[in-house]
Amino acid sequence: MIYKSITFQADPFSYNLEFDDRITLVGGDSGTGKTVLYEMLEDIRLTDEYKAIKLFNYRSDNFGEALKQCKNSFVVVDNADYLIDDEARKFINFELSNQYMLFLRNCDGLNVSDQSFRILKFDNNKITLEEEL
Repeated sequence: MIYKSITFQADPFSYNLEFDDRITLVGGDSGTGKTVLYEMLEDIRLTDEYKAIKLFNYRSDNFGEALKQCKNSFVVVDNADYLIDDEARKFINFELSNQYMLFLRNCDGLNVSDQSFRILKFDNNKITLEEEL
């Protein structure tokens, strides 16, 4: 694993993201802060502590080719349902040097475990990833 947790402050919010698996699928209702979390990760990846973070979303050019360049990275894909095709799923499954956080609803074809599923929760200005029940 690249990161067991990612913790940071972005006033007025604090983020505490814990990971138990190499692939983490993030869900959550509209308005729970998934897009805001992605934008915060854009900023913290510029620090030495989180420089392994690689971010992709609908604005990313040549997603498939860029993904293949990732090694020993913490790969975050927003709107993954639209970006990840069968070739990307195969890469995610077999490029074991990477860790993944995917904002994704359809996990078909991905090697995930019961510990892979997380819900973004907002409570009292604290944002966490909690196990999906």
